Amino acid sequence: MAIAGGLFWLFLPERFTFDLPIKFANSITSEEIVSRLTTDNRFTISTFAENTPNARALAITETGDLIVSIPNEGTLKLIYNDANQDNVSDGSKLLLKDLNRPHGIHLHEGWLYIAETDAILRIRYNAKERKFIGTPHYIVRDSFPGGGSHSSRTVKVGPDNKLYVSAGSSCNVCNEETPKRASIMQYDLDGKNEVVYASGLRNTVGFDWQPNTDLLYGVDNGRDMLGDDLPPEELNQITKGAHYGWPYEYGNNVSDNDKKPPGLKTSPSSYNLPAHSAPLSILFLRNNPHLKNTALVALHGSWNRSEKSGYKVVALTFSTDGDITEHDYITGFERDGTVIGRPVDLAEDKQGNIYLSDDYTGRIYKITSIKNNELP
Repeated sequence: MAIAGGLFWLFLPERFTFDLPIKFANSITSEEIVSRLTTDNRFTISTFAENTPNARALAITETGDLIVSIPNEGTLKLIYNDANQDNVSDGSKLLLKDLNRPHGIHLHEGWLYIAETDAILRIRYNAKERKFIGTPHYIVRDSFPGGGSHSSRTVKVGPDNKLYVSAGSSCNVCNEETPKRASIMQYDLDGKNEVVYASGLRNTVGFDWQPNTDLLYGVDNGRDMLGDDLPPEELNQITKGAHYGWPYEYGNNVSDNDKKPPGLKTSPSSYNLPAHSAPLSILFLRNNPHLKNTALVALHGSWNRSEKSGYKVVALTFSTDGDITEHDYITGFERDGTVIGRPVDLAEDKQGNIYLSDDYTGRIYKITSIKNNELP
């Protein structure tokens, strides 16, 4: 079977290119990695925590600790805040185990919401004592399917006090058996009154609400096997009841096949990102004075492209007239084809410090503003 699979890829047309990152970055020290990273000159970047393999989603507690999801281990880990102010976490501990591929996590009014691949559960959390109150209980179960090509689920509470859950497609291109795939679903905070909020979203792992407008934006991962430069990854302004094209269209309503149902109205993307760059999170900044009206997007990086794309964090600035401009925020995770990190999730604390998870090296980075009197 393995030989047959290898021959299959060998004889594919040239456009079906695979350029997987080779994992050797754990042999590189955190100091060496940080020295290769470049960020906006108003900020510094440092390693906040290490030894968290497959670190994915982040949630910041009221006391400044970080909760990190580790899907491959079925666990959540608590990364302590920097009480002694040496710019490094003061320690860590296992917070919860025996979960079914936990990914999305969100803290809201004393509850921690956890997205497993096929369910949502919640539990009370005491931030000061760094422990749970009671036991976790499921609020959504036997509703949306788990597994498939895109097994991660993201959960967040919106400004309308509703629960939002994204579930990616089960395939590259197909007609799903359930409308709860390739969609974002909406629930009451207790998991009741499920609604398919938006559809046609192949794999929107990252989504967030724009401050001041409360508009929901999500970053969508486009399909594979159309060559190096198609389709673009998408930033979508997501509205209730809208369909965003997959598997029939991509980008600015570009047709991907002739199977679009008659009468189906689809919404174009708000902004396009490079093909196969794999945006996994979007974070609108609320507390950092240097980046107003800006969202950061973590690009995890390509795997089926002859030359790698992504492997960085970009900043999207929204103007008052709706235009979006992009500039690099953190680069250096990939250089000349060599990969030393893969950005995943972003979080911001009350002081405007930004945290970034890297599931390639198992590190958490901290990005801190330089004070005005320290600027060169």
